[in-house]
Amino acid sequence: MSTYRLPGVTVNILDNPRIINIGGDVRIPAIVGLGPVTRAVTDEAVIRATGSIDYLSVYPANGVAVSQYANTPGVIAGGLNYQSIFLNGALYNAAVATASVIGSIRWPQGGATADWPSTGSVYYVTYTYAPPMTQLDPYTTQDKEELKARYGAQDTNTGILTTAGLIALENGAPAVMLVQASGSSYSETTYKAAIDKLQKKTNIEQLVVVFPASVTRTQQETLLTYAYSHVIQMSNLSRERGLMSGSPSGYYTATGFDVIGDAATNPSYVYRATALKNRNSTYVVPSRIQRKNDLGVTMELDGNFAAAGVAGVQAAQTLQCTPIHGYPVVGITIEDEKWNEFEMDQLGAGNCLVLESRAGVVTIRDAITTDPTSADTQEISVVSVQRLVKRTLRETLKNTYTNKGKVINSNTTSAVEATTNAVLSSLVTAGEIYEFGESDNPTTGEVKISAQQNRQEPRQIDVTCSYKPLYPLKWVVVTTSVYV
Repeated sequence: MSTYRLPGVTVNILDNPRIINIGGDVRIPAIVGLGPVTRAVTDEAVIRATGSIDYLSVYPANGVAVSQYANTPGVIAGGLNYQSIFLNGALYNAAVATASVIGSIRWPQGGATADWPSTGSVYYVTYTYAPPMTQLDPYTTQDKEELKARYGAQDTNTGILTTAGLIALENGAPAVMLVQASGSSYSETTYKAAIDKLQKKTNIEQLVVVFPASVTRTQQETLLTYAYSHVIQMSNLSRERGLMSGSPSGYYTATGFDVIGDAATNPSYVYRATALKNRNSTYVVPSRIQRKNDLGVTMELDGNFAAAGVAGVQAAQTLQCTPIHGYPVVGITIEDEKWNEFEMDQLGAGNCLVLESRAGVVTIRDAITTDPTSADTQEISVVSVQRLVKRTLRETLKNTYTNKGKVINSNTTSAVEATTNAVLSSLVTAGEIYEFGESDNPTTGEVKISAQQNRQEPRQIDVTCSYKPLYPLKWVVVTTSVYV
């Protein structure tokens, strides 16, 4: 018997299968640097069990070292209650407790005394422990407090990942990927290993590497050359990304510099930008920036931390075609009006991305890469859209054809052309590109969409197409005349 339905009209809306999702993964900065070799926990609440052993939340861990047991949180060394309970303080007797390195606490059996907590009571444990090996895995977060809990307080040594990650998030990055290099001091080997862990990641827009203050300029540049080669290699392996970097000043490391220079003067800003010439590389100046840590103490940082800020600004944009010149960079300070207009023009002509500060507001003077060949290689936003177009075409055609067990028949080439058209149309609709080629025009370089089977490799379809980028507006030339 059929189910009764009241007479009426039912309307269903089906998704358009020709609409291409160009969003994909959110593109975020990836930052490599040192992190903590121990994690600190303050006043973890523990309930005294009926047996002799209690367990910390990290159990089983490694390297647990307890510094105090208290009956109330907030006990500070040197404070009025920083003494044993039987002396009217708040501390239990640490000598009667046995804390294992894996996170268990053994108390004496028997009635409660002032030396240890009674059964069922809450006490507060302050301790440190060694992070697990997963601490060195790539870790993505959008939460500042979560970031600080994992990587510790800001500083210029093992707190540099926290510092750089916070700068990126404060500048609007939707999230940040962090990779901690092993050890408590700089090692080229461990830094390279950390960078290599990013090879499988597909959602990185910019790679930033930060260094402790103990690292020399030469050590920085050697490692950044490796990071540069990583970016080039990944771009060739369908893992497109850029590199944003800077240099240290003499305030950060003894071998740092703060010289405009030229392509032949080493060390200098222009020399360094020339050495990193590539459309996927951005070199940020100046080399000296400052930032206050959580205690309000001013930290001396280098240009790589400024690069983290610029990477955050870029990642914050809804559209990748959005130019970021003129945008503010927050969370850092640089010398007000450090250079005059002529000097900043020198740096721009030398392919440096210049940060300038006026009245304490830091802004991006001109968002350029280190490759001045043309607008297609120099503009960060144009290069970012190039990566977007490649990813969108690649993933859509793969998921529609090469990943679906299809054969090449008489309809295949026209179907591939139609899908390519749909991809490029979606990019136009999304506001990421101006238009795409619909005819062949040798004057402008416009090429219409065309697909054909490769004659030498019959399993391959060759597609040609073209698109017009949305170029940033950077100059307005006005000609005015005088009349009487």
